[in-house]
Amino acid sequence: MSRLIKIRLEDVSGNELDLKEVEVVKGGGIKGSYKKGKELLDCAVYFDEPLNPKGLCSKRYKYNILLDEKLDLKLGQIFKIGQINFEVVRKKECFKECILVQDGSYCPLRSAVFIRAIQDGVIKIGDEIKL
Repeated sequence: MSRLIKIRLEDVSGNELDLKEVEVVKGGGIKGSYKKGKELLDCAVYFDEPLNPKGLCSKRYKYNILLDEKLDLKLGQIFKIGQINFEVVRKKECFKECILVQDGSYCPLRSAVFIRAIQDGVIKIGDEIKL
């Protein structure tokens, strides 16, 4: 059984915050989450796996939601975090400039996804993930 183990967001001033629970907005992501001063409309979901520091995206991309195990989430798939339904709206893309892509090396970020809430509500650390 997979669980939500970390929630992180960037506020409007660019400060990174680790939170125990957050409000999510229907058709969007975490309320009050920004990137470079613009409010985010989706959440980046990663899995608790060490990143390869050679990867182009290892420094560029940041998660909002960290799950304790890797899940095979598909585009368009609906799943629950706690009592809130989310939809996978896109997968993280890889870039041909990345050394891991060029070498054919494994990159854990290939399984990262972006999701949007289907309903308003609250998610918190420890919430169960239901596929």
